[in-house]
Amino acid sequence: MTKLTNLLTEIRVKKPLIHHITNQVTMNFLANGILAAGGSPMMAHHYEEAAEAVMAADALILNIGTVEPDLVKGMILAGKKAKDNGIPVVLDPVGAGLSSLRKTAVADIIDEVSPDVICGNAAEIAFLSGEKWSGKGVDGSLAEDSSELARYAATRLNGMVAITGKEDILSNGKETILIKGGDEMLSYVTGTGCLSTSLIGLFLAKSVTVDLTPLERAAGSLTYLGLCAERAVSGTRGPGSFQTAFLDELYLFRDEELDERGRWDVVLGGNSR
Repeated sequence: MTKLTNLLTEIRVKKPLIHHITNQVTMNFLANGILAAGGSPMMAHHYEEAAEAVMAADALILNIGTVEPDLVKGMILAGKKAKDNGIPVVLDPVGAGLSSLRKTAVADIIDEVSPDVICGNAAEIAFLSGEKWSGKGVDGSLAEDSSELARYAATRLNGMVAITGKEDILSNGKETILIKGGDEMLSYVTGTGCLSTSLIGLFLAKSVTVDLTPLERAAGSLTYLGLCAERAVSGTRGPGSFQTAFLDELYLFRDEELDERGRWDVVLGGNSR
């Protein structure tokens, strides 16, 4: 078996515990997605237990989709505890530039926690990078090249950045990977972008020890999501049946398919697969 196959196999054997402090709209879908992929979800939100609970986890997901001040307090407490103990932290800055509350929340989380990965769409990542943001898209030269935006953001934010969309882009500032795949139907089901963040956390899980770089692990997670979406869309009638089929494919996906079917292009540094 090759490394990506070993990665998914080990995830399914060890069933890493992924702690979510996350979006109330998509919580059930994220829990089911992590279960189907082979992990174990935990949804401990309250600030009075978040820092204690994260000590049992293999990764921490922070998602500001339905943000509240007490929730942010819990995110920061859990995030700092996780980072102190080598537990990967992945942030999804949903709607980062939409309101003053979100702007302050995401700035505080980044400043105090320093997430290992920030995963969002191009507009959210551009906003965090200080680029012009209209709420629907990105203005300026970086909008023309998402790979350059990802590289720039990773350098500026001092961590790995994932930009999800028709093509997914990952960068740590030195290496940048373009991942093709998926299906447009993903955009018709609430929570598939949030699940990208959760799967990155699952594939980065502390208890999983496969000899891959964090960038390669994250690329494996988004490759897995895209391949499952491609298989799920065949024969489905619309978003409802697609969501069910997609969860099924996360569960049915064979470990070795990550190496057999997964492909990505390196646009800066590293090696293509």
